[in-house]
Amino acid sequence: MTTEAFLTGALLGLFASPHCMTMCGPLSWQAQSGIALRTLPYFTGLYHVGRISMYLVLGSLFWLLVDWVQAPLYAGLAAGIFLLYTTASQWRDQRTCCPTARLLGLPLSKRRWGLKGPWYLRALGLGALNGLLPCAMVYAAIMAAARYSESASESYLIGFGTATLVPLITFRYLWKRLVAWPGFKWVQLGLLVAVGLWMLGQSVLALWSAETGAGLGPHSACSPVF
Repeated sequence: MTTEAFLTGALLGLFASPHCMTMCGPLSWQAQSGIALRTLPYFTGLYHVGRISMYLVLGSLFWLLVDWVQAPLYAGLAAGIFLLYTTASQWRDQRTCCPTARLLGLPLSKRRWGLKGPWYLRALGLGALNGLLPCAMVYAAIMAAARYSESASESYLIGFGTATLVPLITFRYLWKRLVAWPGFKWVQLGLLVAVGLWMLGQSVLALWSAETGAGLGPHSACSPVF
């Protein structure tokens, strides 16, 4: 596991925490409701294993596409533009509740997405389906991860998924307090814009380094800048 990529992905996940709490917090909480108390910790763990595993599957597919077209330097640029665009276009809906969680995720999770079988298989399946739901931050992270080598890309997404455990696990304890705070929606907006600009800045710097012959490889040129 590439430590640098893991830490960069984790940093992105921490910055995304308010958005993740709004986006997938209700979904994660609802999916776990009704689970026996003694089983809940194991169910929760497997749920997030399924979610992060889906990030890795999607990330590997996108990495193969980027590698095939020989455009790793532009993956981060696309991630930043995509995140800023979706933040601007969805801001009105996100001030109340993310439309994905409200219109798609919650009604399905109340029925456990129709999944049947042992609780551990349902936990993995629900987590994987959670990872498939449309989320600007997840898709931006997958795009940004494609800047790295294949192994580093996986480390980046594992770091991102691990860090987003914090908002999803603490949702039930913090949500009402955060919603009652008038500045919460502005914190979400500010962090999303900051992350989008950070991705753009990294990519522009990497492209400039490549153009000026800094001697960096196609993937390493986008190494994180702290």
